[in-house]
Amino acid sequence: MDLFSRVDGLSGTEIGEIMVIDYSTVSVGRKRLRKRLRSNKHLSQMVQRVEVDLSTIKI
Repeated sequence: MDLFSRVDGLSGTEIGEIMVIDYSTVSVGRKRLRKRLRSNKHLSQMVQRVEVDLSTIKI
C-alpha cells in the first residue's frame, strides 16, 4: 500500500478503492509499515530497492 503512495502518488482513498479496502485500513497499514521500517534496517533497504526498481520501469 505504501508503495502505491510513494511511487504513484496515490492518496489513501485511491489506494483503498484499488485494493477494495477502507481508507482507515490503508492508513493503519501505512503507519505500521513506517514503524517497522524505523526498527528494521533490512526491511527498509528492501523497500528502498523496490522503490528504485519501480521508478526505473518504463510503461
